[in-house]
Amino acid sequence: MTINGMGARLRSPLNAAPSSTTQTHSPAANPMPKLRLAGLRSVNLRSAHSLRRLATIFFATGSVVFILLILERSMAIVGAFSELVVICFLAWLLAFVVSPAVDGAASRLHMGRSKAVGLVYGCIALGLAGFVLIAASIGVSEATNLVGRIDEGTATISGSLASLQKGLGISTGTIDLAALFRQAEAHVVPSVQSTLAAQSGAIAGAAISVAGTVSIILVLSVFIVADADGLQAKLHRVMPNRFETQLDLFDRSVGRAFRGFLWLQVVLMIIQVVLTAAVGLIFGLPYIFLMCLFAALCMPIPFVGSALALAPPVLIAAAFAPGALVPVFLVVFVGQALIMHTLVPRLMKRTSGVHPIITIVSVMVGAQVAGVWGAIFGLPVAAVISILANYFINLQAVQEVEGVDLGEVTAAIRAAYPEATPEEVLAEAADQAEAIYATQREERTAE
Repeated sequence: MTINGMGARLRSPLNAAPSSTTQTHSPAANPMPKLRLAGLRSVNLRSAHSLRRLATIFFATGSVVFILLILERSMAIVGAFSELVVICFLAWLLAFVVSPAVDGAASRLHMGRSKAVGLVYGCIALGLAGFVLIAASIGVSEATNLVGRIDEGTATISGSLASLQKGLGISTGTIDLAALFRQAEAHVVPSVQSTLAAQSGAIAGAAISVAGTVSIILVLSVFIVADADGLQAKLHRVMPNRFETQLDLFDRSVGRAFRGFLWLQVVLMIIQVVLTAAVGLIFGLPYIFLMCLFAALCMPIPFVGSALALAPPVLIAAAFAPGALVPVFLVVFVGQALIMHTLVPRLMKRTSGVHPIITIVSVMVGAQVAGVWGAIFGLPVAAVISILANYFINLQAVQEVEGVDLGEVTAAIRAAYPEATPEEVLAEAADQAEAIYATQREERTAE
């Protein structure tokens, strides 16, 4: 056998036609699955994807924790300067309220702004000094007289309770109102007297501290009002020009909210003082100055201030004029109820433009976040947020309607109502845009 024949014989099985068995197991008919290779690749891909996901979660969580730590440190730093922040804020509020009076004095009396600032703040200083003198003369004398008559007043209240219980026919074996009152008096009055005697030095120091704080607030507000234009120009210079409309809206909304809120508090205090003084004069109650002072200080307190303002005339009547207790209570309660439920909502809506629900929620949130100061100034802050939110909502409503050009619509509205503010113009544009959108939707539905 030659080499060529051997090669032909060796190549013949490869070149021969495949049999039925070969066709069944040929790679073309039934390819061999690569299960192990594909499985290894899928496992590797899933592992890499899981690692990336874990890394993303880790870095995101770490970033959040880091930001929270920074905020915690920042709040601690701000808390260390909380008194300074409150003083600056109160000085800004005072300047905010006084600035219209300064502008009015400068325009009506034809004087420079510096002279108008001196005139207005001189009147404020004289008013504060006069109030302090009146409080020191009348208030101190009334307070001293009241402390000396505590036993007389408590005895009168005890006798009134005994007469009331006898008139109602309630046996003393069931409940003894007079004995309960005397027991409470034996615990409360001595503790209050001892506390006042022990804290007399602290009270005097607190009074001096308040006087110093008021002086600092007055001085800071003088500088703020005197250089109001310069401060506002610097603020506008810091902000980009494209935000000029938003900055102007913010200025006006802050002015309306805070100024309206402060004037509302002043009006409520005046109304409550007038009501208390009228009740005291009509029914011949003593200590009218102390009652009015306490009522005025209680009215700005959220939620409970109006209820606390009712206490002085009722207690004074119960202690020193028991025959006038019932009419005093009815007159004060009904009068304040009418004021709080008819006059206050209208004034609040007119001055701040905030719904009563938002008012209640803002006070609660402010008290939760910043305590007493947050409860007091939660309403103006909520008013500013509400005005800005309404502005951007109306802006979005106009921009979403096809075929409505914001510039043309606002220009037409401003031409028709030249005295309207930008937010009022935008609100009217939003109403027109919603009407156009409703018409377009009806046309699409009809088609």
